[in-house]
Amino acid sequence: MASQLLRTSLRALSRPAFKAAAFATAPRVATPAVRSIPMIARPMATRFYSSGTGKKNNYYFIDSDLVHKLEEELQYEKSNEESAQPEFVKEFLEANSFQLDDKLGHDEVSLTRTFGNEKIKILFSIADINNAGPSEDFLAEGEETVEEDDIAPSFPVRASITVEKDGKGAVTIDTVAQDGDMAIESVMFYKENKLAIEQSAEADWQRRGLYIGPQFAELDENLQSLFARYLEERGVNTGLATFLPDYVEYKEQKEYIHWLDSMKTFISA
Repeated sequence: MASQLLRTSLRALSRPAFKAAAFATAPRVATPAVRSIPMIARPMATRFYSSGTGKKNNYYFIDSDLVHKLEEELQYEKSNEESAQPEFVKEFLEANSFQLDDKLGHDEVSLTRTFGNEKIKILFSIADINNAGPSEDFLAEGEETVEEDDIAPSFPVRASITVEKDGKGAVTIDTVAQDGDMAIESVMFYKENKLAIEQSAEADWQRRGLYIGPQFAELDENLQSLFARYLEERGVNTGLATFLPDYVEYKEQKEYIHWLDSMKTFISA
């Protein structure tokens, strides 16, 4: 088990940097802001030399080796994959009124529900798992074995919560889930529902000129507490804060297996 967990952790730590930065902080939108892609220092290009017997010889040898390695990794990951929906997902959905919308190949996931005359949507991304820094213990020099408790870091997951009322506008609350707590970062109000939920160039342009609200941490403490209770009443509570990091980890693994399979299929075609 220790070697298996070590392999999984090393794979997660070596993911490309361009998947980091789950949500940008500005401009404020109803859904997590479009992630910016940082400039990455590119390594020197690998040179390929022909043996002089034509491209086909080298070309197909490389393809075959790559397909073989992808298949090897795919089978390893599948052997550790849960065949059915994990129990923690079933338990959360059964205990709450949320509907889960998760599309394979996409890194964003949404939870939706109704609450009286309100429509509530929670949007989060699996990219946050790549923002979790390795622990010092895990990377300690000379360490050969890893205990399960050492590779279960609690990483923050950003979630954008939108509460709509037909014809009355919408409120968007940006939060961070970590260690069983939902911390509020900002609260925004939109007079038009579409400005809170629509993802288009026109809606984005209109949002840019709007007042996005005060710094939440600077609000009166009683007001902050009431906003937290407002969310709790709508199911944004400790249960959700615990569920989000677990689901992000589960989905990231599922997407990695899908990526391996897609790459193997393409290269072997």
